[in-house]
Amino acid sequence: MKRLFMLFVLVLLAVPTVEAKRRETPEEIERKTRKYEGWEQTVSGRFALIFYEGARTEIKGQDVERSYKAQARIGGSFTYGGGYLINNHWRVGAEVGVQPQYNYTLMPAYLTAHYFYGKRKNCLFNFVNVGTNVLFDNGMRFGGIYAGGIGFRFQGMDSYSKIDVTLGYQLLHTSPRPVVNPPYSFKAEDVKRRGINQSVFVGVSYSF
Repeated sequence: MKRLFMLFVLVLLAVPTVEAKRRETPEEIERKTRKYEGWEQTVSGRFALIFYEGARTEIKGQDVERSYKAQARIGGSFTYGGGYLINNHWRVGAEVGVQPQYNYTLMPAYLTAHYFYGKRKNCLFNFVNVGTNVLFDNGMRFGGIYAGGIGFRFQGMDSYSKIDVTLGYQLLHTSPRPVVNPPYSFKAEDVKRRGINQSVFVGVSYSF
């Protein structure tokens, strides 16, 4: 009886879907099908939760010190960039912007790659970001930025504009300038410091 009921529910869910697809005219299908090729510009914003952070300090003549901690800190980013749509599935490009966090502000700059699934304008996609970040800490300090995730693209049938909602993970490497105060006897140039944090984020992008 339980299996029969489940089968009945599945039939009820399937019939409207099949009916809706059957009712789509060739013109409607044409308007809902994407034809990607050429350049597009993108403005993006992300809200991030930094859940893990670590530091590595190396002092000349001493053992390397490492520290790690789980946490819940807030961050995010705002970027502007462009991409080239090679075909209906692949988009490659670059973005640059600002990434404020609870302890400092970075300038990320990274290459991007997107893969769009299916043929419709409204579709799922995967993305990756790989690049560098600049920390202005008494000079320019360079690090690395790596991110990836999944998203969904919304696009009207007769619109060139697209809105992407994303969910992703980011790994961030930083090179903050070490602070050396008395009574330490070593020099600042003898100290190397590296930072790392991991975060998850929700993002919204507007492409045109």
